[in-house]
Amino acid sequence: SLINMYAKCGFLGEAQELLESIQFRNVVSWSTVISGYVRQGHGHKALDCFERMQREGIFPDAIAFTCILKACGIIGDIDKGKEVHHEIITMGLVLEEDIVLSNALVDMYVKCGHLPDAQRVHDQLRARDIVSWNALIAGYAQQGQGHEALVSFRLMRREGYCPDVVTLTCILKGCGSIEDTTKGKELHCEIVDRGLLSENTLLGNSLVDMYAKCGEFEIAKKVHEELPFRDIISWNALISGYTDWGHSREALNCFEQLQCEGQNPDVVTFTCILKACGSMRAIQEGKEVHNVISQRGLLEKDSMLGISLV
Repeated sequence: SLINMYAKCGFLGEAQELLESIQFRNVVSWSTVISGYVRQGHGHKALDCFERMQREGIFPDAIAFTCILKACGIIGDIDKGKEVHHEIITMGLVLEEDIVLSNALVDMYVKCGHLPDAQRVHDQLRARDIVSWNALIAGYAQQGQGHEALVSFRLMRREGYCPDVVTLTCILKGCGSIEDTTKGKELHCEIVDRGLLSENTLLGNSLVDMYAKCGEFEIAKKVHEELPFRDIISWNALISGYTDWGHSREALNCFEQLQCEGQNPDVVTFTCILKACGSMRAIQEGKEVHNVISQRGLLEKDSMLGISLV
């Protein structure tokens, strides 16, 4: 319990130190520290603990395997992930009956970019839930495989699952990647009917991004204006869309407007705006943006900005 308290409070050094002081460590104490490292995004340290635990002759349980699969996903270590998958099978843990462990396995393959393996594990599950479907759909959407994301989405609905905010956010990204405005508008109607826009900024931003990627700027702008709260992500979605479709003047207008509203441009904003300045040969505006970037010391932090300036 003490190790758990330190780990959950983010005091991982103290948790590790306490673990080392225990004469008889077990899978629970090791898993608690491993889980703490995973929550903080320290995948390599989690793997080190996992390997030490095994060297001590302690066999992982489903919880330990779930944590270490997350660690593999964090650092993109597909070789270790496959090794853990093999261990799970060798130990006789039934993936089809442990939905949390099987979801972690699907998610690990997705995060490592091995979507065929993720699909194969997913297909073998006897009981799938919204989490396993979301992991798969998110993977396809993030890899730009919008058609595959939509196929999974349709299969999910056929099994009787109602999409949640995560599902809808991912599938909107999928629609944007293949410019499927028809499906995007259908999802928009569902989101409005369910009253989800008023309580979720991320979903609103995803709608703006989807319409902008599809070149539907009138609708993108309308959705953007009606958002209960506009943040830099929603502005970036609109600016990026304008820039990609060659509407550079509109991108610059958005840039000026977001600053008037007190928003702070980030690296994504500046990268898009520099592209817009270049495409319309707006050297004066480009120099002004260069000055702001230099004043904020961003060139030393992000090489992409230097490339965009060049």
